[in-house]
Amino acid sequence: MRRSWIVIIVIVFLFVIAIVSPKLLAKTNSPEFCAKCHVMQDEYVTLMKGGIHNSLRCVDCHLPNDSKANFYLWKGIDGTKDVVHFYSGSVPERIIISAHGKKTVQEICIRCHEGIVSKINVSDRKCWDCHKRISHRQAGLRETI
Repeated sequence: MRRSWIVIIVIVFLFVIAIVSPKLLAKTNSPEFCAKCHVMQDEYVTLMKGGIHNSLRCVDCHLPNDSKANFYLWKGIDGTKDVVHFYSGSVPERIIISAHGKKTVQEICIRCHEGIVSKINVSDRKCWDCHKRISHRQAGLRETI
């Protein structure tokens, strides 16, 4: 039963992707779009002024980039969840990354920095445990202005 719902959701999602303009998809990948749609102004400022990662987009770290299908699947899931929270007024005051989000960010950190992390054991550690300033909350506005 659950599997059939997943298949239906994936088919609907793929249909929507097929009819949506590539220009619109590109716009929704921009940090400016994320800052407008979410209550993410502080996170946007820390990204733009936060050092070495400021050339990245939100989706570069927060959505899987191992395949286009996986990227758009999670873009649809996370985007739908965010739209529901935003328009229902249920956005928490302090936004906390989900377990899936943490897993995705960790995988992307490792993939981007594989030359460095190949020398250490990252199976039981999170990148942000040592690199606290990569976290939006830890970088903070006072650190970036």
